[in-house]
Amino acid sequence: MKRQLGQFMTPDSIARTVARELGPCDAVVDFAVGEGALLQAVAQRARRPVELYGFDIDGQRLAEAATNLVDAHLREGNGLTVKLAPLAGMRLGCVGNPPFVGATEAGLAWLPKAFAGLGGKLGTDRAEVQFLARALVTARVSGARVVFVMPIGFADGDVYRRIRALLMEQYQLVKAIEVSGGRAFLDTEARTVVLVVDTKGQGGVETEICEMSRADATPRLVLKAKLAPGARLDARYHKARLAGPVGGPQLKDLDVSIDRGVLSRKEAEDLCIPAVHTTDLNRARNRRITSPMHEPTYEGVLTARKGDILLPRTGSRVRWEPVMMSSGEAAITDHVFRIRAPARVRDLVYQSLCHPEFSAWLQGASKGVCATVLTKRELLQMPVFAA
Repeated sequence: MKRQLGQFMTPDSIARTVARELGPCDAVVDFAVGEGALLQAVAQRARRPVELYGFDIDGQRLAEAATNLVDAHLREGNGLTVKLAPLAGMRLGCVGNPPFVGATEAGLAWLPKAFAGLGGKLGTDRAEVQFLARALVTARVSGARVVFVMPIGFADGDVYRRIRALLMEQYQLVKAIEVSGGRAFLDTEARTVVLVVDTKGQGGVETEICEMSRADATPRLVLKAKLAPGARLDARYHKARLAGPVGGPQLKDLDVSIDRGVLSRKEAEDLCIPAVHTTDLNRARNRRITSPMHEPTYEGVLTARKGDILLPRTGSRVRWEPVMMSSGEAAITDHVFRIRAPARVRDLVYQSLCHPEFSAWLQGASKGVCATVLTKRELLQMPVFAA
């Protein structure tokens, strides 16, 4: 049942971190309270009485919360639709570790209220984003903070770039704390990020990018800077950027073009199209691959030809090494990038992808839980490592 409801209970160390970042409040609400770990941590840290409010759709979890939160106002119900009575004159903060499940129609109305100018459906199809939106709308009435535990995809995924941009423009994103190591949540190996948002002002402030392991629960500062709206918020990415060469050219400065294949491996097989997949790149000898074909006639299928560099785009058991197309022409699957560089810089591009520092850069730039994914946008921003 917990998995069906997207419930992953909050470890004590993360709950204490959320409570510490919340700051002083007269009242605190958790719209997906679960077993009450976050509100309990808030109550333990508070120096004076704080009104606690919690809602949850799961009555069993709510009963468990009630045993630890005797004086809290707890009510069974969907946190996206329940009504919270106005608390006049009270500074009302919001905390949350929302359910990680698909979006519901009930929660869609909170998104335009929280993020003015949000258009399209990209990034809105998750319940955790809807819960974040409700918390922002609730807290900004009194200018209080919102401290939310979100999946790492919100911090590093391109699909959430627009929502991240609006969050950073319309509120003050104070901190983003990446939690990793030791299986941050007992039921999942996913990395997470704790967002600390002040609702009393708008963007333009410096954001602290921090990392924290669940074991020691001590955030460590990686970077403090004014980030471009929509920028990635994961600490691993910024650590890799700081470790790489500064001020030098990037791949995009070398007039390269990067494209991904258009067919899945299965689609290629069903159409009887021989296509280069990541498994073929793994078997390449001396980082070279050949094809007996010279004039493929498959309309609308992306092909690679002699001189093109191929690199995996995603996968769980791939060799992240460049492979040069040494002869012929072949279709490629959607798990493969085709990097086409002018002859004058082709060796420079290839050697940069073979450089020892590429592996460290890739670890920071890539994303994903079960499989590693590298986007075209990030690849174009790769530093030119070779001299």
